[in-house]
Amino acid sequence: MKFLLRAADAIDALNTLIGRSMIWLILVCCLTSALAATLRYVFDWGSNALLEAQWFMFGLVFLFCASWTLREGGHVRIDILYTRMPPVVRIWIDIIGGLLFLLPVCLLIAVDSWNFFLISYQTGEGSSNPGGLIWWPIKLAIPIAFILLSLQGLSETIKNIAVLTGDRPMPHFKGGH
Repeated sequence: MKFLLRAADAIDALNTLIGRSMIWLILVCCLTSALAATLRYVFDWGSNALLEAQWFMFGLVFLFCASWTLREGGHVRIDILYTRMPPVVRIWIDIIGGLLFLLPVCLLIAVDSWNFFLISYQTGEGSSNPGGLIWWPIKLAIPIAFILLSLQGLSETIKNIAVLTGDRPMPHFKGGH
C-alpha cells in the first residue's frame, strides 16, 4: 500500500502543478481578449487567430484543471444526500463511483479523442476562418487531459482504499457527520 500511496502522491503533485500553472492562462486569456478588443475598436483591425487563441486557452484551462479540481474535491456531487451519510459510506461511494463511472468514461474519452486528434493532425485541420489557427494541438489536449483525470481518479481511489485499510486517517468531511 505504501508504494500505491507514493504513486497517488506523485499523481496529486503532477495535477496540482499543472492546475496551478493553468491558472496563469486565465490571465493570458483576459489580456488576449483586451488586446483583441483594443485592436478591433481602436484600430479597426480584427484577428481570428486572437479570438481562437482565447477559445483554445479557455479550453485548456477547463481540460487541465479538471484533475486538480477532483483532487481538491471541487466537482459537483449530490450533496443533499452525500453530506448526510457517515464518512465510511462516503468513501465507499467515492470508490465505487470512481471505479464504475469516472475511470471507464475518462479512458473511453481519452481513447476516442486520440483518434479525433490523429485525424486532425494527419489532415492538417485548421480553422475555416481566414487567419485562424491550426486545430490539432487543442485536440491533442483532450486525450492528455482525460488521461490525467483518469490518473487522478485512480489516486483518489487509492487514497480512499487506504483509509478503509487503516493506512491513512479518515478525512475531515465538510458538513454532515
